[in-house]
Amino acid sequence: MDSSVGGAAQAERSANQVTCLSFLSGTDDAETVGAISAGTGLSRPTVHAVLDDLLDAGVVVATDPVVGGLGRPARAFRFAREAGLVAGVDLGPRGARAVVCDLSGRRLGYVELMGEQRPDIALIERAVHAVVEEASVEFGRLRAIGIGLAGVVEADGRLRASLALPDLVGVPVGSEVAERLGHSVAVDNDIKLAALAEQRGGAGRGYDDVVYLQIGSRLSMSIVLNGVIRQGRHRLAGELGAQRGMRWTRNARRGQLVWTSQPTGEAVLKAAAAGDPDAKAEIEDFCAQIAARIATVLLTVDPEVLVVRGGPAADSDVLIRSLEAAVDKELLFPERPPFVASALGREAVVLGAVGNAFDKFSPDIYGVHGFPSPWTWITNDVERTSSETGS
Repeated sequence: MDSSVGGAAQAERSANQVTCLSFLSGTDDAETVGAISAGTGLSRPTVHAVLDDLLDAGVVVATDPVVGGLGRPARAFRFAREAGLVAGVDLGPRGARAVVCDLSGRRLGYVELMGEQRPDIALIERAVHAVVEEASVEFGRLRAIGIGLAGVVEADGRLRASLALPDLVGVPVGSEVAERLGHSVAVDNDIKLAALAEQRGGAGRGYDDVVYLQIGSRLSMSIVLNGVIRQGRHRLAGELGAQRGMRWTRNARRGQLVWTSQPTGEAVLKAAAAGDPDAKAEIEDFCAQIAARIATVLLTVDPEVLVVRGGPAADSDVLIRSLEAAVDKELLFPERPPFVASALGREAVVLGAVGNAFDKFSPDIYGVHGFPSPWTWITNDVERTSSETGS
């Protein structure tokens, strides 16, 4: 057989698998072959053949026959969302956050191991085991893990540089975690993963080009273009802190932000939102200092939206308005993207980590090539939980 013909046949088969699995994953009900055929537009023989593939892959299960009317009862099939798990870990200087999702992207468990021990490989391993245990699911169902690290991360998962995680610099985090836990591991920079999560399902949803600005203990920036993290040739895109002698603000010390009216940036935001004049003045001065850098990035990238994470969305209005006013003074043209507050907050990194694992290892996770990652489920679950807990 001509290889091109064989390749076309395989591509069509994969497309049919994705079509059927997407249909089943969109419902909690079991569906008959007739219902799947009607819902997908595929012929019944094609659906039968595809279901055999999906049953072999373990992502679809057959339920008891549906009884009704005359003739032999029809078998029904459902998406086996419980058949596999994907975990995400956000490792930072203060500890780790971890989340575990089923194959549909629904969050089953979440844990925080903060300030309990030094951030290292062992803490990542511990976090994965802890979140699986918290979810009361079997560790053996785990199919992939995503990890977010504070620092410059090479394509092979090695941490190249990090002020926040100095003990892990030079360590091949991805391969070491994969060896310890026995699963595929995707590793990337924490802020880049947060930007991806916001673009896929947060405040940047619906936009292809997003700039993400995080104002925490330090200032960080990342860029998503055409729905993909902009890494750059040396994976340094957005790493403005890597410019020798560059200081975002007068009060930055080795990249760390020092606040005067309140002990932390979030506390300053909260006080400013409550009307504290000193906090409001500090926010305005801070925005005036960083405005030129932000304007330079906006003119270079010309994104559709700027997502800002500085603290809880409810306290971010003063920051957003002050930043808009300061940046407008730096721009010759009136056109600029809207500035919006982060929708995913402190969970954006761990969310981006688990979503990145779905993206990187989708064929291994589902046994199907081209099945889309369940970002909508992941982000909706996180947004609901955050609003319920008030975080």
